[in-house]
Amino acid sequence: MTTFWTWLSIIGLSMTPNLILGPSAAVGVGIAAHIDPWLLLPVVTLAGFVEGLILAWLAGESTHIGIIHRWVERMRTPRSTALADKWGVWGGLTIGNAIVGQEPILVALRWLGVEMRHIWLPLALANALFAVIYYAVVSVGLDQMANL
Repeated sequence: MTTFWTWLSIIGLSMTPNLILGPSAAVGVGIAAHIDPWLLLPVVTLAGFVEGLILAWLAGESTHIGIIHRWVERMRTPRSTALADKWGVWGGLTIGNAIVGQEPILVALRWLGVEMRHIWLPLALANALFAVIYYAVVSVGLDQMANL
């Protein structure tokens, strides 16, 4: 039987930045608690999605602060906007997530002027994709550890 604290740990870890191994640790907790993947993966996906939406909204709101607004305007160079135009939201939230995690990508997208309405669908699909990838990697890793 899975406890409230196990689920709270899974949700909290899923909302932790990827570079701190949050979602993969959440999947590890779920696997160790013998939670069915059909229940675990949607919870990890939804928690990461909510965290991403909150972070993207905060990044957009932060540009209303004078010093951040001036810094962001100075950083918007033709090279940075060309990179964003080339890869777009979908590329950023798939390839970028694999490299640095979703948090820096979301902040960069919002600071480059991408609106929230263009972010929510790629963010949802990227969280679902990476939840499955984390599950596969962690389960294979745990299987390898069991064979030692």
